[in-house]
Amino acid sequence: MRGARGSIIIVSAIFAMLLVQSVFARPLAPYPFAPYLGLPFVLALGTAPGVGILRGAATAFAIGYLYDLFTGNPLGIHTLVFVIGFLAARLIGYLISFRGVAFELVLTFLLTLPLGGLLETIRAFTPGGMAWDGVTLALALFGSAFATALVAPLFFAMTRWIDPQAEGSPA
Repeated sequence: MRGARGSIIIVSAIFAMLLVQSVFARPLAPYPFAPYLGLPFVLALGTAPGVGILRGAATAFAIGYLYDLFTGNPLGIHTLVFVIGFLAARLIGYLISFRGVAFELVLTFLLTLPLGGLLETIRAFTPGGMAWDGVTLALALFGSAFATALVAPLFFAMTRWIDPQAEGSPA
């Protein structure tokens, strides 16, 4: 039950951050260099040894669903990408035992690039999707991955603070 409470608090924190981001998106207009604020939480859950795969995938699903609701994309795009991101982080966290701020920065940057590319590829096939040229897409992906990696250590720490069970080993 404690794990479910941590997931609910994480999803609530993402909801609050998306609400604040949507309020300030117009005056700041950082797109396409805006960070994916939910992705570091998903990656932190994926690399946490105390988070079960079912709970982590369900939390990633809920975070992705919220992203779809806030961004106005067709439902399922961010949901799919965030669950894939959780599973990829789970695999990488299982294979690599190194942890720390450098790991969080590199992991977030390296996973945000292909996940952002997958997101833009899927979005290109949806009605009203944007068609990017190669240079603009690469610039947007690298800018967004860099911005997401910069905020990742903060969100990894927030995840550990919100859900202390994420640090422990699975029972």
